[in-house]
Amino acid sequence: MNLRRLVGTLALAAVAVVPVAAGAQTTYHHHWARQTSAVISGVDSKTSIHLNNGRHVFLAQGTVINPTGTTLQVGQRIAVYGAPGGNGAINAHEIDVLGWANHPHHM
Repeated sequence: MNLRRLVGTLALAAVAVVPVAAGAQTTYHHHWARQTSAVISGVDSKTSIHLNNGRHVFLAQGTVINPTGTTLQVGQRIAVYGAPGGNGAINAHEIDVLGWANHPHHM
């Protein structure tokens, strides 16, 4: 990773999450267009996931996942921000975990 990319990634991570004064809500500042929101139906590896709407999402090194430190798992409802890829795929730059969909242990 070159120095310019590292500095850019660190700067993006530093401003990605800003707490809102009211309650425990969090506001995220997105730098990419929102491509979709859906539920994770499969996790192939640390670099790709499948969504219940049929879309495939690729995660590059440096993809921001909010809240920071969250591990993507089947059943999580997410919003994906990034660039369109081929065949309807998404090249994710940011992913917000919005909660759980129909997951008995997380409702």
